[in-house]
Amino acid sequence: MGEPDGLISEADGGTLFRGGFVCTADDAAGVHPTGSVLVVGDRIAAVGEVADVDAVAAGLPVPVRAVDATGMMVLPGFVNPHWHDMFAARVAFRGALRPPSDLGDEPGFFASGGNMAQVSMAFDSFADMIAGLTPEEALAVARYSLWTQLRSGVTTLGDTGSLNRPDALVEAARSLGIRLSVTTWAADAVCAPGESRYRRTRDTDRILGEIEELLRMPPDPLVRARPSALYSTNMSDELGRGLADLVSRYGTGFVTHVGALRNESDVVRAYYGTSPVRRLADLGLLSDRLMAVHTAFVDDDERKLLLDAGAHISHSPAKYGPTGESALSETKQISEFLASGLDVSLSTDGGPYPIGGMVEAMRAAWQMHNEMRADNTFVRPSKALDMATRTAARGLGWEEVGSLVVGHRADLVLVPTTGWRYLLNPRPLESFLTLGGSIDVHTVVVGGRVLVEGGRSTECDEAELEREYLSALRSFSGRHLHVPDDVLGRLFPAL
Repeated sequence: MGEPDGLISEADGGTLFRGGFVCTADDAAGVHPTGSVLVVGDRIAAVGEVADVDAVAAGLPVPVRAVDATGMMVLPGFVNPHWHDMFAARVAFRGALRPPSDLGDEPGFFASGGNMAQVSMAFDSFADMIAGLTPEEALAVARYSLWTQLRSGVTTLGDTGSLNRPDALVEAARSLGIRLSVTTWAADAVCAPGESRYRRTRDTDRILGEIEELLRMPPDPLVRARPSALYSTNMSDELGRGLADLVSRYGTGFVTHVGALRNESDVVRAYYGTSPVRRLADLGLLSDRLMAVHTAFVDDDERKLLLDAGAHISHSPAKYGPTGESALSETKQISEFLASGLDVSLSTDGGPYPIGGMVEAMRAAWQMHNEMRADNTFVRPSKALDMATRTAARGLGWEEVGSLVVGHRADLVLVPTTGWRYLLNPRPLESFLTLGGSIDVHTVVVGGRVLVEGGRSTECDEAELEREYLSALRSFSGRHLHVPDDVLGRLFPAL
């Protein structure tokens, strides 16, 4: 059991989460079947068996409020290191206008190896959409989008380029109390069909200036920033070199999608003259500061470059099937990275509708990696939890979150473990990943603040969040995207 060391001040209050099934996600993947977590201020002050933590709580010079966690799992808050707020695009992507039946659906542009020109052109167009959001619209969308993450147990979120304004994301995170690593929609080039070299579409210096402005934000326990490039097909050489300079000067991490689709390498070679991972190396972006997203389609030399650099890999196994991607099954490369000892985290990616959350990503990783390797112990439930908490936090460079250990930020998730799904199973995490989901999250604590309890917000009006979001979406879709009034009237009849 850990005990506090200089963490307590007279001004701090204490909260004791007592008697739950505690999974620490620490170095030893510790489990306390009847355990407690003591929080003082915004830090974890003690973790361990009930009697031991009770003794620590009794010796505190501050009042301690007890929360009965009997019949609950107590987990670290989930860390989602690769996410995009795309909720402004529910009408723009025509998702809200789809027919009720899915029988006429056709493969999307990520399917069948990826329509790379279409992907590149679409990603380039998002910058204009972001610029078209008013500050009020952007904040309403951001608050709703971030709320869906918080409600599903995410306490630390890694923005990887969103269809929203970074300032709105920052304000939303602070207002909701969720941790956020923010970035920009950093893309300044396009691989257009019928051309043989990338074409510049944005002012590179302006993009770099926007990122540097974020990096200069004052220190904040909730909000950080990191440079990003949206995708290898949409990053000019000049942008890449500028990003490498920012990473070096500010000592920060860097994130990009690379090796995500089967057809990516051929297109990047044709338009940029080299393969995606080699290009990152040439630009000075390949190091242990790199978070490489998806990264399934690499050759042997690129794989060695990533391993030698100690890069971090993040993948989103609950998302690939619905979009027609084959990042796990086609090459099995991500499993190989995991077997090689490289840090591999879980994430959700993003879409205009809620997609599989971190719980669903854990389940998919547990099931799919084990099936591909014919080994039920390759990714145990405890490993899946680690990939969604401690390892993900390490990828963000946010070392004080992701584990229930003394001195870390007090970010916790509580999940009920009573009922038929958990009957006679001494491993509730296994039952949770088998038959549970994000909707089962009961309590979410960030920095000692209980932000969700009983599946409901403790600090904001969820109905008002939804109304403000829908109003902003209607306004943006009509004013900037020119969706006809009669269509908007059908979609938003109450507004």
